[in-house]
Amino acid sequence: MVVRDKPELERLVADGVVRLVVALSGGADSVALLHWLVKAQLGVPVVAIHVNHGLQKEAEKWQEFCERFCNMQGVDIESVQVSVERKGSIEENARLARYIAFEEFLGPRDLLLLAHHMDDQLETVLLNLFRGSEVFGVQGMPMKRAIAGVNLYRPLLGTRRHEILSYCRKNKLSWVEDDTNMDLGMDRNFLRHELLPKITTRFPAAEQALINAHERDTQASQLIENIAESDLDSALSDDEGLSLSVIGKLGELRVVNLLREFMRRKQVGFPSGKALRQCVHAMLNSPRDAAPLLAWGGYELRRHGDFIYLLNSMPQMDNSSVFRIYGDESMAVSGGVLSIERIKGQGVTVNSEMGLEGRFRQGGEKIQRQQQRTLKNIFQENQLPSWLRSRVPLIYEAGQLIAVPGIPAWNMSPIEAEDRRAGSQEAGWVFTFEIRDRV
Repeated sequence: MVVRDKPELERLVADGVVRLVVALSGGADSVALLHWLVKAQLGVPVVAIHVNHGLQKEAEKWQEFCERFCNMQGVDIESVQVSVERKGSIEENARLARYIAFEEFLGPRDLLLLAHHMDDQLETVLLNLFRGSEVFGVQGMPMKRAIAGVNLYRPLLGTRRHEILSYCRKNKLSWVEDDTNMDLGMDRNFLRHELLPKITTRFPAAEQALINAHERDTQASQLIENIAESDLDSALSDDEGLSLSVIGKLGELRVVNLLREFMRRKQVGFPSGKALRQCVHAMLNSPRDAAPLLAWGGYELRRHGDFIYLLNSMPQMDNSSVFRIYGDESMAVSGGVLSIERIKGQGVTVNSEMGLEGRFRQGGEKIQRQQQRTLKNIFQENQLPSWLRSRVPLIYEAGQLIAVPGIPAWNMSPIEAEDRRAGSQEAGWVFTFEIRDRV
């Protein structure tokens, strides 16, 4: 049997899978997996997707082989040609292009099956060890994970490469060989053809020891993740801030794992472990009036009041810019959207002949309430985060500040100048600023 854990695959199918989708490269591994699935008759259709990267001269022949093989097996196949970026790591760029193709093809109740086997897992474990990782323990490929809202499963991770080849020969199956698999300039090929044979010659039990270490550390990692999930659920507020009063009792290491779990849920890439640890220390220990910040890859961690927030980095803006406001048209400004609604008895009255302008805070602005109030004090009373105060579009008419938009994401209501409030029978203009800072 090429798939050792058939009951697990049957359980996954019983969970409501409507198609088994095999990623078919044409190599022995995916050929064997597809052949075994057809014979196993698990009660749902088996289909294949072949991704033609166009990187080798034989690419078209490999696609034709896969289409012929599927025709012989009575399996539908989708062949997808992708463009692979030539800058940087071609191997990694090809992987990214392949997964994009998978995501576009998969339906909501599909199960994607990849033919990675135990030898691939050994190489991945070593690559991750040598490249370094901030994640706990010996890391390899997961048996299962989510992709595009569906599950990905690797049923051959418990099977050795020589067992797969034996299965192919026994069933008289043909497959294609990729000559680039012998290119020692690629890290994985160097491990496969140079390093691992030398290691196993000197230490015959090394491969099994690595697999055992991976399995052991996977269990420990799962325990750590379970703790992080529980910690996160306890600390997370309704507006997705992380309560300092809760996480402050956990200790810095647990807070680091909690933040990684939060980023995993939000599908945000991790910052470096060193930067994250330094950020957590600052968030927990710096004075209340400090503004600790960690920025990476288009995201930020910031502290505000008694909470930590995961945010999108905001675009650069020109605080000296002035823009016209017309009627009830919404407009994109300073990383958000300014919208206007006409509501009877709310908002401000506007002299349409004068026209409105949007400006940004320069410092010292005041608005007429029961008395003149500084914008600084109003923002402080509304607990608006300091990093947003220069982004809020301020509404002026004839040089007078007449309104400050409401900011729903931060529970700030619209503010109007006292002498410009619409009467109960008047249609006033209500301004709202939808800031796009939350991940």
